[in-house]
Amino acid sequence: MRFSPGSLLFVLLVCSIPPVHGVLEAYNTNLKCKCIRETSAFIPPNLIEKLEILPPGNGCPNKEVIVKKKNMSVVCLNPRAKWVPKFINILLSKRAASTPSAPVFKKRVN
Repeated sequence: MRFSPGSLLFVLLVCSIPPVHGVLEAYNTNLKCKCIRETSAFIPPNLIEKLEILPPGNGCPNKEVIVKKKNMSVVCLNPRAKWVPKFINILLSKRAASTPSAPVFKKRVN
């Protein structure tokens, strides 16, 4: 049985395509999530430099709470941990209290 070089090349090409590619693509749908692993461990507030809260959407179905610590490390917090929502509320209330209100100028009527 003889094969032409074109048919042999076609068979080699078909065999070299990995069949798993479509399966991996179907199961790996949250490529836009920044947090791969989350922790529920308490992080002292004095170690936190920045807190970032990302709502679900844009390819990631999860709410993400990202903490950037003063030592430049980044930690993803579990938003369902008991202390995380309380901590976020405390930070937001402190931020609202520390933000000075804008001055209001009344227009003079002559």
